[in-house]
Amino acid sequence: MWLNGALVDPATASLSIDDPGVRHGVGLFETMRAQDGAIPWLDRHLARLERSIAALALEGMPPIARVRDAAALVATSLDTGPARLRVTVTPHPTLLIEGIPAEIDPHATLTAISIRGAWHPTNGIAEHKTLSFLGWRDTERQAHARRSDTALLLDGDGRLGEASAANVFCVIGGEIVTAPVSGILPGITRQVVMEIAPVREAILDEPTWRAADEMFVTSAVRGVVPIVRCDGDDIGYGTRRVTAALRLHVDAQLTG
Repeated sequence: MWLNGALVDPATASLSIDDPGVRHGVGLFETMRAQDGAIPWLDRHLARLERSIAALALEGMPPIARVRDAAALVATSLDTGPARLRVTVTPHPTLLIEGIPAEIDPHATLTAISIRGAWHPTNGIAEHKTLSFLGWRDTERQAHARRSDTALLLDGDGRLGEASAANVFCVIGGEIVTAPVSGILPGITRQVVMEIAPVREAILDEPTWRAADEMFVTSAVRGVVPIVRCDGDDIGYGTRRVTAALRLHVDAQLTG
């Protein structure tokens, strides 16, 4: 763990009670994957962080150059293999970077539940990774309570937005579709997928997304992971060829 200038023991690390991140959830975070001491897509993550700082007019944040240097140091201090890095910045200014080894299953699949009314397309704050993350954590808690891995967040009419901790895509008749950035996070892996494959941005109504041939989520740590069941019903059938192909492309970038 890196905290405000040095590697520290996580057991003794502490934040000031005056820190806006502690008092009000004012701050941002980025979660990224480290692989054998390197950080794939680090520039993309830092660019998104910088955009959010500007969009939310957050003054007194740690300089991006300092974030880059500290993240690189934490990544190189970890053992070889994949790891999960979380960067937290607040206007204190606080810079906290946590690194832990991660087990990545290249054959993992997910089950999901859907939660109506959990996505609000007009909520611009949701387009940034702020520390005010309780709503998403609660949807994930609900999924785990129902013995599922993740939650799909729907608007009040059942239209599909994103997942509780990832972006979500549907494959319908060979076409890849994902919701536009409107009250959802513009994920880094989402961006990568849209660069390597033709993707249409559209808000899908409930009958359409439930009838998808394939469904998958994207995140910077796990890459592309298929959803195989939602609310107890199978999502699509067969080999999930589109998801498997995208997974190979993304994994190649993540592992170098």
